Amino acid sequence: MLSQYQQNLYKALTHIEINLDRKILLNEVAKEAHISPFHFHRIFKAMTGETVKTFVTRLKLERAAMQLKHSNTAIGQIAVQQGYENHESFSRAFKKFFNTTPQEYKSAIREQTRQRLHGYQTHTEKNPQLYLDSPLIKELPELHVAYIRHTGAYDKVGKAFQKLVLWAATHLALKLKPTTLGIVHDNPDLTEEEKIRFDACVLLSKAIKPTNEIGYKVLKSSKYAVFRYHGPYDGFYDVYDYIYNVCIFEKNWELGDQPALEWYVKSPPFYKPEQYVTDFFLPLK
Repeated sequence: MLSQYQQNLYKALTHIEINLDRKILLNEVAKEAHISPFHFHRIFKAMTGETVKTFVTRLKLERAAMQLKHSNTAIGQIAVQQGYENHESFSRAFKKFFNTTPQEYKSAIREQTRQRLHGYQTHTEKNPQLYLDSPLIKELPELHVAYIRHTGAYDKVGKAFQKLVLWAATHLALKLKPTTLGIVHDNPDLTEEEKIRFDACVLLSKAIKPTNEIGYKVLKSSKYAVFRYHGPYDGFYDVYDYIYNVCIFEKNWELGDQPALEWYVKSPPFYKPEQYVTDFFLPLK
């Protein structure tokens, strides 16, 4: 029964994550998961630690914070894009969640970004650019993936990949090591560690029927800036910091709404940490 609830939760989470730009009601999410609203409310909270309303509000506001940092979109327009009726209702919700107004946050985060950029330029910050190839712009086709959702610290995602690769070895017709990637939903500077969402994925050649804790989803075709990183996984935070606080502003890129991806080109157990190669896919509009 737990595995069926897990699949129902996957369906609900996916529905919420792809419909954040509009108002989302409990009844529709419960319907998507094929569970009555009464029971679904209890199951969702038991498995995520949040109500549907709290979860949706948090994701909307965290996404709004990213927009305030990385776009020149007016605050009123961001409010509408996140499903709020007006600037005032958005500002109240934002201040309640972040303890600051959208305008104050935007000013503070941009000043912080300027300081980080100065730090990299004057070499007072650790510079992961030494391990990054120049970014390339790529259009990824539609991708089919099997995945396991990990919630919590990034340094614990290894267990999810171990389970996933074992499943792939016994359920997929593989001639070589499966292609693995990660879907990075959250920014650890905004999201509490225990609520961070990460999907450990293996690439599929066709659709599958989800089973037990193995989910299935289709990633739509999208445009990305791709950074190739050479080095161990413990350098990822520095890489993301450099990409999001320097490269985006230097290139004047506008972020897309979909999550970032990590594509593991050379990974364990066949390579040592200093030999790892990872492609970071940054979504662009």
